[in-house]
Amino acid sequence: MNTTEFIALLQQPSKLTASQTRALEAIVEEFPYMQSARAMQLKGLKDSESFSYNKELKTTAAHTVDRSVLFCLLYTSDAADE
Repeated sequence: MNTTEFIALLQQPSKLTASQTRALEAIVEEFPYMQSARAMQLKGLKDSESFSYNKELKTTAAHTVDRSVLFCLLYTSDAADE
């Protein structure tokens, strides 16, 4: 995943695909304190109804400064993105 693709995902999180979620997993492995990558990976896990979502939610919440932003990313509709 390149910088342009990552920024595009941040601007339109509803466009996140399964392959991009796997790419975000690699980014999180390399940069474990990168909040935006962790949040986007978590959104991908939630959207795909992954069994590892609950475990990653706890880890991501612990690494997030403002949890209200994480909540909005995960639980608000993406109608504003379209």
